[in-house]
Amino acid sequence: MNHSLFKHAVACACLSILGSAALAAGYPSNPVSLVVGYGAGGGTDVCNRVLANDVGKQLGQTVIIENRPGAGSSLSVSYITRQRPDGYSIASLSTGGVLNQVLNPGNKYDVTKELTPVAMVAQYQVGLLVRADSPYKTLADLIAAAKRGKTAMSYSTAGIGTPQHLTTERLAQAIGTQWVHVPYKSGPESISALLRGDVDFMAQTAEWVPYVRDGRLRLLSVYTDERMPGFDAPTLKEQGYDLVAPSLLGIVGPAGMDAAHVKRLQDAFDVATRTPEFANCADQFGLKVDFRDAAAFGRYVNDTLVGWTPLLQQFAGKE
Repeated sequence: MNHSLFKHAVACACLSILGSAALAAGYPSNPVSLVVGYGAGGGTDVCNRVLANDVGKQLGQTVIIENRPGAGSSLSVSYITRQRPDGYSIASLSTGGVLNQVLNPGNKYDVTKELTPVAMVAQYQVGLLVRADSPYKTLADLIAAAKRGKTAMSYSTAGIGTPQHLTTERLAQAIGTQWVHVPYKSGPESISALLRGDVDFMAQTAEWVPYVRDGRLRLLSVYTDERMPGFDAPTLKEQGYDLVAPSLLGIVGPAGMDAAHVKRLQDAFDVATRTPEFANCADQFGLKVDFRDAAAFGRYVNDTLVGWTPLLQQFAGKE
């Protein structure tokens, strides 16, 4: 009797394994939705579309971009945590979506528990810019004006809790001043605000690259470890401020995704990040290509959250 039960259990286990393998082998059998937390036309949107096109070809199914902008990409993160973990709903996760869970108490998600890491694809590169006709030729000029001004300077970003927002606030602390943060839903909107003269300066991921190249904007500093290739602008560190913007761009799904589905997607995005098309998009929008597998990406997200939580708590609930 015991032998019979054991044989039955083994048979069931084998069928379960075979069923799981068959399920993985048939994935995906329908289009996959890739949610992007910023508006159409910005670097995050455009480069995710490039990735989606290549990944779709590899998977044999269309990968559909679904824009859900707002709240520094928190809306898209909250949305993806509520979807079925069947591999057909994934999302682009950026730094803002990670850090906003602390910055905004209204966000009820936890990126370390309610998401499945799939792959990291790139890092954002952030800069501080003014219009080409601005009287500020250097960061020192802008800081001097901010200190002597009777009203606070204003600056635009693509949202609350984004790397550019947090690092610019840390810069304000370092120089002993304050400025007014004007958040928008996307990089293009932030850039347009600066071009119109609605704000004094802008801190933004490098969607500004073409505007600097054509002479409409002036780059005063970059928030990176090293200078950006092709741009003669000093880092904050070079100018005496030990600040580097947190930065990540990757792909996640809801918690509980099948490991085989994650591996299929991870490998497809790995291939997609090495295409000339993605390299060109990264160059156009100032992204640094940086692929990491699911496990490494998960660790990176956790480390970013832990490292920036003390600062986030200073601003939590204030905007």
